[in-house]
Amino acid sequence: MPGKSANLLLREGGNGMGRVSGVAIRDRTGNTQEIYARLVVAADGRDSKVAELAGAGPKTKPNNRFIYFAHYRNLHTVSGKRSQMWLLEPDTAYTFPNDDGVTLLTCLPAREKLPAFKKDLEGSFARFFEDLPEGPQLAGAERVSKIMGATNLVNRSRPAAMDGLAFVGDAALWSDPLWGVGCGWAFQSAEWLADETTHALTNSGLEDLDRALVRYREKHRKKLSGHHRIISDFSAAGPYNPIERLMFSAAARDERAARHFHAFGSRLIGVRQFLAPRAVAHALLVDARYLVRRRRDGRNDELPEALAVRGR
Repeated sequence: MPGKSANLLLREGGNGMGRVSGVAIRDRTGNTQEIYARLVVAADGRDSKVAELAGAGPKTKPNNRFIYFAHYRNLHTVSGKRSQMWLLEPDTAYTFPNDDGVTLLTCLPAREKLPAFKKDLEGSFARFFEDLPEGPQLAGAERVSKIMGATNLVNRSRPAAMDGLAFVGDAALWSDPLWGVGCGWAFQSAEWLADETTHALTNSGLEDLDRALVRYREKHRKKLSGHHRIISDFSAAGPYNPIERLMFSAAARDERAARHFHAFGSRLIGVRQFLAPRAVAHALLVDARYLVRRRRDGRNDELPEALAVRGR
């Protein structure tokens, strides 16, 4: 319904407190219309107007990084068509090859660097990538987009459903964009909602539907809240804790550890599986072997300042 927006949630009983039963919409001339529905789905992003109308304020966690990104054509990288990721403690960055010879470059520096970074955005962006170990070669590449970004990256979450109302995508959960979860979680949460509510919407009453919404809310919490907590904690941009340093460094040095890291980073496995005793033990073995080789070769046994993870 182009040109129209929701400005009120309708409630059973008319007291503003009952089950959600529809929305009132308004066009640009001020005309209003009431639309009744057994289920209202809020798919309106992290600043969800529907959530505001429902009084469903989010829980927030600070994010101490900002993000800028741009697309380049014919960019040379040491990894070729594979992605790269730099964990610089606290800054992060990645390159992500796309179609038609275009590569996405993204940096997420610590928030304290924002004033200086914005004073010379193009220069700061280029210097950031030029200073990376095994970084991309911007000389000779063509930037084919503006340098885009965001500085307000507060992590947000809310329960994914209440009686008569469900939230999907960023309206339910918005996490640090470093890990690229937005589109994936949007499609996944929509699928879970459809799976849980289809039967009740077509064959049952409102009580069954609201029980289905409870199941959706719990599945959403069980499947995604652990990832969100870890992502939010990492976005604080503080010194890496021992387990982060262990798992990240092992992934940069060993194929098996890298695949395990990839499975977790792409949400194919959960937190418990990522930190399973066998996986942690393997990471310890990888780093121990690495340190033994460094000592044997007469090199400093400290971990490198920058950990670069190459994707598939």
